[in-house]
Amino acid sequence: MQIFVKRYFLLDYENSSHHLWRLPGGGGLPISVMENEAISIVTAQHGSISVYATDKRSVGQSSLLECPISVMSNFSACLSYIEQHQYRLKHNTFTNTARDLQYVLDVIIGHDRHHLKSNQRVILMGSSQSTYLLQRYLHLTANKQQVDAVILDSIVPTDIITLIEFDPYINYIVLDLFSRCAQDKQGCSNKFQDSNPMRALYSYQMIEEFEGNSSCLSSLKTNTIEMGKKIASVLYPTLMQLIPALIYRINRCNINDKIVIKHFLEKTPLIHETSLPGQSNLIEFNNDFSELWFFGNGKYKSVSCDFMKGMSANTFSAMHMMADIYCPAQTAAVLGYPTDQYYRKYPSTKTRLPVLVLHGDMDQVLPPPLARHFYKQYSVLNPDVIYVELPRTGHTATYSSPIPDQEQSCGWQVAISFILSPTFQPDTSCLKKISPIDFAGTTVQSKQMALTYFGTINMWN
Repeated sequence: MQIFVKRYFLLDYENSSHHLWRLPGGGGLPISVMENEAISIVTAQHGSISVYATDKRSVGQSSLLECPISVMSNFSACLSYIEQHQYRLKHNTFTNTARDLQYVLDVIIGHDRHHLKSNQRVILMGSSQSTYLLQRYLHLTANKQQVDAVILDSIVPTDIITLIEFDPYINYIVLDLFSRCAQDKQGCSNKFQDSNPMRALYSYQMIEEFEGNSSCLSSLKTNTIEMGKKIASVLYPTLMQLIPALIYRINRCNINDKIVIKHFLEKTPLIHETSLPGQSNLIEFNNDFSELWFFGNGKYKSVSCDFMKGMSANTFSAMHMMADIYCPAQTAAVLGYPTDQYYRKYPSTKTRLPVLVLHGDMDQVLPPPLARHFYKQYSVLNPDVIYVELPRTGHTATYSSPIPDQEQSCGWQVAISFILSPTFQPDTSCLKKISPIDFAGTTVQSKQMALTYFGTINMWN
């Protein structure tokens, strides 16, 4: 099996720069998704940081294992391929992937770091599902520390995550968004009857249900479930300001509104409709079903796909991937591997390894109570963990914390300051600069997003 590593550096700095090891989010995403990010970081830091990116086993250029026909679109067509590669799938565990990382680090930095100078730092940084992987790595290296610090960007807690709650998590942030709309009296709430956007949100769903074939969405040959999927696809900081205006237009439903709604439906792709070269949804499924799906001794001891469809339908916005795509694949019981002694456990060895946790307070995949739970649990083991919750920030804080007129996000600014600080103390001054939610749609960026998704620069009229 090959493990592919790519290094980004400036010439003449390759033997003096700090090493930032970067792992992408998602179990099956290749490092190619981070190419622009890596180049930007190396360039902005003038060579003081080199970025190492590694494809996880069976992903990208690390001996890719992926069904020729996407498991997302036709799982049954992949059954023979899955059967053919059962041995590799059973050994494609989080623990073995963490061991790969441990081995590759040992090769590149040298045993006991003998390839490095004393002032060179080695930092591990993972986003989303890779934070779960890095927790497994910390288990394995508890008694033999290889790195100087770890950055966890949008933390997946090792002990409580259940993917079957994916859609309810998204719904929490939609409700949060409308509560923020209610607080913005000039830019948002004054658009709604009685200045009550939350009531308008509930009314939207009730009206669509009660009016049936005569409802606004029915006239456009769609429904609240399909609209909810589209809404979930724009629940990001640079796009989410469109959502209250969209609900307002559905409730009003005049001729111009119908044109805008139709345009939105046509121009908003669903997240799972695209797949990148080197991406392995098969590996994503395999890992998810083994460790992240649900816990047998929790509140979901057994879950049917119909039950999950009900959970997803009882929301204002949901992707329906877990109910419609993941659940039927999971019930086939041909993927997954037995869990090991690290499953759902934090390391037992106390440490003082500097750890920075970045999390958005509007993370639609992992709402902030999950991150706060992790910090509470992990800080008992490691008093040097630092938790930074970024305002108006979505999933993966390094990506979803834009600052007006600045190329580098606040999340990245905090991370870089942590890496370069002599004492690993991050500079969080950028938190107050993170872009506000432009509900009114007055900024150049909001107008551009409205033009793309609504077909007009005017979000509301």
